[in-house]
Amino acid sequence: MEEGDQLMSKTSDEHHHLIDIAAETNSDAVDNNCDEAEAGRKWLRKLTSATVNKAVMRDLIARTPMLWYLGERSGTILRPCTRRGRARGGAVEAALHAVRAVAIGPFHRADRGLAFPDDAKLPFMRYLQDQCGLSADRFVAALSADRFRLRDEFADDDDEDDDGGLLLDDEEKFLQMLLLDSCFLLVVAMMLSKTGAGDDADSTARAASINREYFILHMAVAQHAEAIKLDMLVLENQIPFAALKLLVASCDRLSFKLRHCVEELVIGCFDDFCPKPRHRACHKGDAGAAEFHHVLHLFHWSRVPTSKYSILSTPLKLLKIKKESERLFPCSMELRHSAVWFQNRNAAETEEDLGDMDMSFWSRRASPVAVMSIPCFHVHEYTAAVLHNLLAFEMRFHWAHGACVTTHVARMEGLVRCATDAAFLRRRGVISAPRMTDAELVCFFRELGEQTVGTRLPDEYGEMLDAVACHRRRKVSWWCGGFVLHFFPSPWVAVSLLAAVALIFVPSMLQTVYTMLGTIRSTS
Repeated sequence: MEEGDQLMSKTSDEHHHLIDIAAETNSDAVDNNCDEAEAGRKWLRKLTSATVNKAVMRDLIARTPMLWYLGERSGTILRPCTRRGRARGGAVEAALHAVRAVAIGPFHRADRGLAFPDDAKLPFMRYLQDQCGLSADRFVAALSADRFRLRDEFADDDDEDDDGGLLLDDEEKFLQMLLLDSCFLLVVAMMLSKTGAGDDADSTARAASINREYFILHMAVAQHAEAIKLDMLVLENQIPFAALKLLVASCDRLSFKLRHCVEELVIGCFDDFCPKPRHRACHKGDAGAAEFHHVLHLFHWSRVPTSKYSILSTPLKLLKIKKESERLFPCSMELRHSAVWFQNRNAAETEEDLGDMDMSFWSRRASPVAVMSIPCFHVHEYTAAVLHNLLAFEMRFHWAHGACVTTHVARMEGLVRCATDAAFLRRRGVISAPRMTDAELVCFFRELGEQTVGTRLPDEYGEMLDAVACHRRRKVSWWCGGFVLHFFPSPWVAVSLLAAVALIFVPSMLQTVYTMLGTIRSTS
């Protein structure tokens, strides 16, 4: 009996033991399966991770130039060596971007021989204090409160250790630079501006004309006026425009109009500069509503159409072009052979004025003739420097501000490829360059065109290029253009032909009329 009980107990224990082992084995299997499933879903947790999404968004912003203002941008005021890249730098380009009279900002502070070093800017600040009620303490406090945002407007490279970088890192020197340069720019704008806002703002200056200090400052600025204006348009020779607006707000005795229209005052300094600004009615009052990074940005905005030449993507028409040479605009002689007539748009009566940086092309299937309307391109001694800085500005920030200047230069480079092209466009009033020969004009546009190599161009360039190519493929246009060039190579030929026709046919017609009148009288 006891043996039976022991056997049953042993069997029960073994059975119980077997059940425990099976249960444990099943539990381990479930845990292992859960671990494997969890490990298999790590990719899902990675995809839905907020950290990973933030990193991807940051990388997407960095790779999307149109979102440059959302990323950690290097600043809108560039260093001289980072303006176009070290590989492209050269003595000629460096001369075009050099300052002539005054260093504005940190990057040209060490230049020698300037007419207005830092010490020479002190009387301009004192003038604002005496005549315009400038509170220097309040202005410096406003600059200090906004110093981080103002500092971000300057490009800074880690691999450089120059005076400009040291000045940006030193808060006291940085605030002193903004104080002196802002005072200098405001007083110069009040003296040189030709706008209505400038006249109202400069009433205090005219009232103080008998002041000896004002007379000295005015004569010093007038002596270097053109050089100062050109220095204000150098891309790396800038300060944030926000600092200038803070200065105006810190002057208690400035006119109400100037307080709300300092942009109009600064634009007025360049009314006599080519390219000419858009029609005043097109942008008067709009400047105060826009935000500008610096003076060159304001100048660029005033010279280009606001609704054209923005870059959203590479045009498909340009992607279809295989050879780089086919992207060039046809020269004026080639266009003449295909019956394209050139018209100076400034001489034409148009309701809208888009400034000097826009051209249009008109062609219809029913007409063998096409018309290209081009504003007169004025070339002065300073034109190369201004256009090079505008091109550099667009090359760096074309996603935000368009590529109107780049497009216009690319078109003009194609139109002027030889001295014959230049001479013809002079006669048509498209180019005005009294101090340049035709050969020098060709070199001028070729050097400008080199700055546009490899840059993206907007849809307007591809659309006009496609329209011109479509017109030139028509045989009737080539026949018409060849006929005109062969039989009427110049306007004088047409005038001579008309005169000959008049001399031959007019007397015969008069004789016929007199004969008919005499016959009628005799019969009556």
